[in-house]
Amino acid sequence: MQKLLFLFVCAVLLSCEDDTDINTIMGVASEAPVFIAYRAESGTEVKFQFSTPVKIIQAFLDTGDDIEPFTDEYDRSISLRFTSDHSGGKAFTADLLVEDADGNSLNVLVPFKTRNDRMPKLVINEIRLNNTSGEYAEFIELRTQTDGNLGAMRLFVASTSIDEPIYEFPLAEVAAGEYITLHLRTLDVDKAVDELGDKLDLASAGKDGKDSNNEARDLWTPVSTKYLHENADVIYLLDQDDMILDGLAITNIAKNPDAWDKNKNFSKTAELLAKQGAWLDANGKAVKTPGVTDTVNTENNTRTRTLCRNEAIPDSNTLADWYICANSSASPGAKNSTTIYAPKSTKSVAKKL
Repeated sequence: MQKLLFLFVCAVLLSCEDDTDINTIMGVASEAPVFIAYRAESGTEVKFQFSTPVKIIQAFLDTGDDIEPFTDEYDRSISLRFTSDHSGGKAFTADLLVEDADGNSLNVLVPFKTRNDRMPKLVINEIRLNNTSGEYAEFIELRTQTDGNLGAMRLFVASTSIDEPIYEFPLAEVAAGEYITLHLRTLDVDKAVDELGDKLDLASAGKDGKDSNNEARDLWTPVSTKYLHENADVIYLLDQDDMILDGLAITNIAKNPDAWDKNKNFSKTAELLAKQGAWLDANGKAVKTPGVTDTVNTENNTRTRTLCRNEAIPDSNTLADWYICANSSASPGAKNSTTIYAPKSTKSVAKKL
């Protein structure tokens, strides 16, 4: 009798036309939910996205306040609302237990940042690509154009990853005209102080503190490895809606002219910048994908000859905004040198802008 029953069950299973029928008989689902992403809707709401419709079974937030009752409806996007306003890109963690209609459950810990609608307008202003001595760090300097808060702004470097930022900015109120130096290595922990408040003389970076300016804001990535690549790279800042705040594409054309074409991330990110009008071709025209001739040439850059933006002209989002400054003219946290480097091979001398 047991053998006949087994054969009957097998026959029923084999006769099922799709997985849905099998799941109905066996009481299991073929696909469990997967967490995909979150989106900060406001200072009081965050939305979590899943691969299949789910409902929240339990939820805990470390915001320190109460969570509004959540719905019993199944949806791929589910929201949590909390009673206090935490606007500004504040960092929290959600501990979620969700379940789909088939009874499959998923528990996830999700670090998230609340909505920041006060990100300042800013530009990438100076870049050090080299670190030959080990006593200084590569850096990306920003200059603000409006007041605002840096919270939840993200910096991407295409040679590292186009999916994960190399740095997410903490909450920091800034004023128009500020210089912000993001040091891309932490070489001396005791001197690597994030200056998040009004006091800007806390850090003392680089040999003899020359990479810090007491009138500028210093921030640090918590690593000791190289991020930027002078042979080719795309550097850009994103807000919480994946809109580009500023960006640029670079290539050392003389040293490695093929580097741009060897990494698909460069063309992908250059296309993203071009689509949003954040990087244009050498003539200032919009193109689907900027090529190597539209990138800033990083040849002749050194630790003291940094890549500088011409602060005297409006941002054109082209390579025309940029130049290599003269020897010993790197200026993290201060106005860029206006002296342009002139290679000896050209039999010319350094010139002013």
